[in-house]
Amino acid sequence: MNVEATLSREFGWPRCYARPIILIVLGLTIAGVFWFASRYPALLAKAHQTGHALPSMAFSHEAFPTVPTDTVWKRILYGTLNWLDSMRVGMTFGVLFGALLHTVVRYYPLRIGQNYALNSLKGALVGAPMGVCVNCGVPMACGITRGHGRVEVALGYLFSSPTFNPVVMAMTFIFLPWYFGFAKYVLVSFIIVVLVPRLIRRLESRQALTPFTVEPSAGAACSLASDPCAIPFGQTLAEIAKDYAAHVWMLVKPTITLMLIASVVSSALLVLVPWDQLLGSMNLLYLVVAAILSVFMPIPIALDVMFAGQLYQQGVNPGYVMLFLTTLGTYSIIPTVYLWREVSRALAIYLFAFFVAAGIVLGLLFAVLG
Repeated sequence: MNVEATLSREFGWPRCYARPIILIVLGLTIAGVFWFASRYPALLAKAHQTGHALPSMAFSHEAFPTVPTDTVWKRILYGTLNWLDSMRVGMTFGVLFGALLHTVVRYYPLRIGQNYALNSLKGALVGAPMGVCVNCGVPMACGITRGHGRVEVALGYLFSSPTFNPVVMAMTFIFLPWYFGFAKYVLVSFIIVVLVPRLIRRLESRQALTPFTVEPSAGAACSLASDPCAIPFGQTLAEIAKDYAAHVWMLVKPTITLMLIASVVSSALLVLVPWDQLLGSMNLLYLVVAAILSVFMPIPIALDVMFAGQLYQQGVNPGYVMLFLTTLGTYSIIPTVYLWREVSRALAIYLFAFFVAAGIVLGLLFAVLG
């Protein structure tokens, strides 16, 4: 029996490593198709478009064009469809890759220490090249926490992906004066390395954070404990496919609902808020309103830079330029709802309030400095 087991390990090594091989191939396929067929070509196209007039702060192109003379309901409806169109690729990738992260963490739990700042930084390093907006990053963060991953890892991932992407960083420093980009990246670095770790440590000192998680079935747990070399390749493939499909479906249901609600609310705000009046005058009340709307608004990746660049070229007060550059797209109502429902209501409120306050302070500072 020992000889047979030894021969099985020596000559059947692909079966012994079937699980990581399948997961790696699946991950490279999903990421490769998204990066090279969609995301990075789209980001480069946005870089070329920066400086030109945007149809909206929430999308860079209109699949369903509107004109100011259209009725309000038509503009809201078409704005909803345009927002959904701009998000469909990124959110699809977010769901597929988030389900993969959930599956990977289920089989190979993250070995994370008690250094909250280092954990957040690890998540940020993984998230930076992914190239998804903070909204499309929510299913990925959800996959991490549902798979028993640390909250600070998920948040580091979530905040770095839309901001520390190399194309977005290049756009920021090319199309705006360097001090705008410097202030933004100091703020985001502070959030990832200092704010998130300290907030989570403070909350856990009162009561342990217990994010919503998904426990494996008894049969799956037995499969995880068994010798992988003794499991046929087809059985391993079927097991991963079943788990992955279940995790996709678990993310699809809330994602679709949240996207539909967010699209309608965002479109209504874009149509009903008098943006020209709001941005035409700098005062504290208008700045507070703009900060709340900016933090609330869910937008695709790089739209913060494009919109801020457009405002700068139009001669809008630098306070508003800085406000939208730092808060638009770095956080939104979608990650707020995720944290509220699955992680911690207090954490969701603290982060939303911090981004609003940071936008107001930086807006006032840049307005005064001119």
